[in-house]
Amino acid sequence: MCGIFGMIGANAVANTLQALKYLEYRGYDSAGIAAKQADGIRIYKSEGRIHNLEKLLKNSVENNADSSFSGTSGAGYVESEIAIGHTRWATHGAVTTANAHPFYSPDGNFAVVHNGIIENYLALKKQFTSRGAVFTSETDSETVAYLLQNNYNGNTLQAVCATAKSLVGAFAIAVTTTYDNSLYAIKNKSPLVIGVSDVGVYLCSDIRCVSHWATKVAVTPDNTVVVVGKEGVRFYDFEGKPITVRFFTTDAAEEMEQVDGDFMLKEIFEIPEKIRLTQEGYFKNGGFGVEPERVRNISRIYLIGCGTAYNSGLQIAAVARKFLDVDVLPVIASEFIYDNYPVDGNTLAFFISQSGETADTIRAAENFNSLGGYSYAVTNTKASSLCFACKKVAYIYAGGEFAVASTKAYNCQLVTLLLLTLDVGRIRGTVSNEQYASVLRALTGIPSVIEEVLSHSYEISRIAETVKDSSAVFYIGRTTDYPTACEGSLKLKEISYIHSEAYPAGELKHGTLALMEENVTVVAITDGTLSDKMASSINEVATRGAKVISVSPQTFPNALSVTLPKVNTLLYGIVSVVPLQLLAYYVAKRLGRDVDKPRNLAKSVTVE
Repeated sequence: MCGIFGMIGANAVANTLQALKYLEYRGYDSAGIAAKQADGIRIYKSEGRIHNLEKLLKNSVENNADSSFSGTSGAGYVESEIAIGHTRWATHGAVTTANAHPFYSPDGNFAVVHNGIIENYLALKKQFTSRGAVFTSETDSETVAYLLQNNYNGNTLQAVCATAKSLVGAFAIAVTTTYDNSLYAIKNKSPLVIGVSDVGVYLCSDIRCVSHWATKVAVTPDNTVVVVGKEGVRFYDFEGKPITVRFFTTDAAEEMEQVDGDFMLKEIFEIPEKIRLTQEGYFKNGGFGVEPERVRNISRIYLIGCGTAYNSGLQIAAVARKFLDVDVLPVIASEFIYDNYPVDGNTLAFFISQSGETADTIRAAENFNSLGGYSYAVTNTKASSLCFACKKVAYIYAGGEFAVASTKAYNCQLVTLLLLTLDVGRIRGTVSNEQYASVLRALTGIPSVIEEVLSHSYEISRIAETVKDSSAVFYIGRTTDYPTACEGSLKLKEISYIHSEAYPAGELKHGTLALMEENVTVVAITDGTLSDKMASSINEVATRGAKVISVSPQTFPNALSVTLPKVNTLLYGIVSVVPLQLLAYYVAKRLGRDVDKPRNLAKSVTVE
């Protein structure tokens, strides 16, 4: 959800502001920075996007509001060698400046930023208010600042450790203080990486962000306190005992700057190239890599994820049932945590997350491991929390994805999961070498097929004009086309805010036909194997006044057709989702929506 950053080094405020721009995809309700100066800690925060904070920082200098500051950066900001920053996705309290981070302690000697949820914050607030404390916000995060002041007795590390032990929930917290020249951090079940370079030390929610400055990074373990100083980094458990954490060299920093146009459209057009890299990377990384004896003993397979990641599992489960001889069950991660799905030593689960930091998926993996299952992460992000939570990892090689609505990662997840399940089938003897080779040959041609689809994007743009004023849009499909309908519907509702639902086409007459009328649009997806059944469904909705768009290698007389090339049916979902991604994008653009940063959403959902 939220993004946090902190650093010690030259141009700390300017670099923190830049980092918040990189992290804005994690939340963009408000933003703020705390900068340490000789005379104390100064906090700047504002509602809305990062550019509002940037303007505030510049105005504070231009209006001489901060003439006591030690200097300004070349960009015209107040400057400091110690700063922390935050970009918010609101969980507790409305979107207001008062609820924006950072927060002071009552005496002004601590400032904090926080990503995650403090589950016991109400009890903590009650303790403090009973003593006369007056909180300035509705957030759970402000209680951390009060705890730090309450626990301080001359030793900052002890105060931070005592505060950490008082918190219940998932949290990554950064702290600056007037008492010394170090930064402090607390980490439990929320992402936090530490980076070092020749000129600074950094802490951050996102390894891709911190890689713009750091040459080496460390992934902070749960239940850890970090002390960041000019002399280096030290790690402690919550009792204050030193622990050792390994640093490793970072990959080259990915481009996170704003592009000309929208990230979402750029990422859709990257799909062909990324699919090629996904297939290449899968085999370079060693393929499935699980010992054959374990695979032969598998009795069930789960595909577990949230949102788009869940839809990719739904798609591959439908495909894999065509060639595997075990139950293949897609499950929403948050449901897996609290329900009673059977797990034993012969259960395999693929945990799917673009960011590798999805809280529900990580908790599901932890629960699954505790029951003795074999956990396998499928993610786009190396060194993410999910990688450490699972026994095995497959990367999808989609590259950085910065639009909140996922596109290319979905296609790359489908390719990776298909290869994984094909390998399971080959080991178990349900997929022959000839069948395997045939699918691989067909998969090699998929990027060119998608390039052909993208070359006709202007046709989707025209269709979007007929969809944008719909009162509701329903997506329908059967068997392997139904998951594509789910993902198409999710994309549309995420960024256009039009009410949208997906159904198996055969379910229309079991209630949903009551909603068919003029100004309703139905998008029908079929690979052609059940075209007669789909034709009947199209007739059912069209005769009741709904407008119909078909996505298929075939055309239908009473539907506006998006005609796709014929491909192997196991691969059709990788292709057929692309026009649906484009449709969502063009509809949202015609409605004037912010397609990269839709309201109320964030890219990485790091709280349950």
